[in-house]
Amino acid sequence: MESNENESEVPKKCPKCGSDLVEREGKYGKFLGCTNFPECRYTYDLSVETTGIQCPDCGKNLRFRSSQYGRFLSCSGYPECKFAYNPEFKEHPDIFCPKCGKVLEMKINETESEKYLACTGHPECDFRLDWGDAAEEVGKKQVYPQCPKCGRDLVKRRSKYGFFLGCSSYPECRFAFNPEFEDRENIFCPECGQALFVKEGKYGKFVGCSGFPECKYTFDLRS
Repeated sequence: MESNENESEVPKKCPKCGSDLVEREGKYGKFLGCTNFPECRYTYDLSVETTGIQCPDCGKNLRFRSSQYGRFLSCSGYPECKFAYNPEFKEHPDIFCPKCGKVLEMKINETESEKYLACTGHPECDFRLDWGDAAEEVGKKQVYPQCPKCGRDLVKRRSKYGFFLGCSSYPECRFAFNPEFEDRENIFCPECGQALFVKEGKYGKFVGCSGFPECKYTFDLRS
């Protein structure tokens, strides 16, 4: 999504396909969307909200944006600066507290349905940035496949190798599935029963059903 850093540069026509743009409102504010959607997915952010956190690459403010992988921070200098921060990704750059300069990290309080960035200098530094939509993100249920070994549910876990699926009956059953490992065993779609394949998309690896396009089941352990 492009940004509204300079109001005089707001496009009148879609720069990708030439179609008209219409104003829409999403979870994170107003934007312009192409009338040729879904063939063309061009959008232009009309929000002006910035966070006060500086881009580590160019020094401009970071602002909230959204994508199919959830909410993230992006440089207000986009497209000249393409810095982006999504804490859900296994590999993401550091961003720094605007009050004391220490690294910021994501915190989730499921009891209070809170999701926020906090300074690693806490409690000396009390900087905090609410991430938004915490209740939705904490409460949303992704249906994962069943364990092919024992039939129990697979659940999302994290190790030093990143996110993976592990059997809910661990340690009795030690089955694990990590899309990054080449020697992984097969798992099967919970919607149609066909094999699930690891696929490569624009933003990295995800798991999709081999029955596509009839079955559109997918999951991405980074989100």
